[in-house]
Amino acid sequence: MTALILAAGLVVAVPGALSRHVARRLPPRTWATLALASVVSAGLYVTVGLALLSAPVVLPVLAGSSVAETCQVLLQRFEPGGAVTAWAATVLLGSAVGVAAARRWRSRRRRATLRVPSYLGLHEQQGGFELVTVPTPTPLAYSLGGPHPQAVISSGLRSRLDDTQLCAVVAHEAAHLRWHHQRWLDAVDLAAGLLWFVPWARRSAASARVALECWADEEAATVTGRDALRSALLLAADVAPTAAQVAALNGADAIAERVTMLDQPSGGSGGIGPATTGLFALGAVAAAAGAVGGAPQLAALFSHLCPL
Repeated sequence: MTALILAAGLVVAVPGALSRHVARRLPPRTWATLALASVVSAGLYVTVGLALLSAPVVLPVLAGSSVAETCQVLLQRFEPGGAVTAWAATVLLGSAVGVAAARRWRSRRRRATLRVPSYLGLHEQQGGFELVTVPTPTPLAYSLGGPHPQAVISSGLRSRLDDTQLCAVVAHEAAHLRWHHQRWLDAVDLAAGLLWFVPWARRSAASARVALECWADEEAATVTGRDALRSALLLAADVAPTAAQVAALNGADAIAERVTMLDQPSGGSGGIGPATTGLFALGAVAAAAGAVGGAPQLAALFSHLCPL
């Protein structure tokens, strides 16, 4: 059954990787939700599967020989492959946890450096957040959540924009803060770290990030109109790259895709094609199969461990 859990995780990751190609048929918020669910569910399933496979190696270290001996017969019923499989899963699980932890540490450190102190730049209080204009000619714009949320824009980018375009950019960053997209990005980054060895996981994570930007674009367009936001994005095509874990105007490719999305009718084209429906249905079936197949195994394992 562990193979079923691992397979479910790998299949669930596929819709997020491919949704970027069919996203123009979906409302941005729906696209973001599906992409996030795809990569996070995949990370959970694959981690649980690897943990079960590595149990014969990990349990003696964490719980002692008595637990290991008690579980050996039980685990052998579920985990064919012997010691080689267990050690390979242990190495892979350890590397996945290590990569995820390192990404989390880098993300927190990067955000700390991007937060603008009160003595630097122009700080203006907006509705629920602080709009900060930093004195640099380099074009940049990003938002930072947390107890003291900030929307940051450079003086170089601000000087390019007229009042309506500036309002569109600020409305975009405000949407990120209002919907707590920082938490979404944290979940995507953690899952991508756990799935570093899955080839299409990186595409799933990138799809989720762009989807969040398109979601914020759609929110901003309701404030200023699509034309103002589109023109602001085009003026920011050479914006300086920011950390992927921060909601930002980030990269010419992403901006081009966002402009294309803005050219679509509000809320997507309104229809989800059969291929898209089938793709996400496959992911849902795989997730359900993994959960149904893995639940008895987990229950049996814990029922043997708890009395000890």
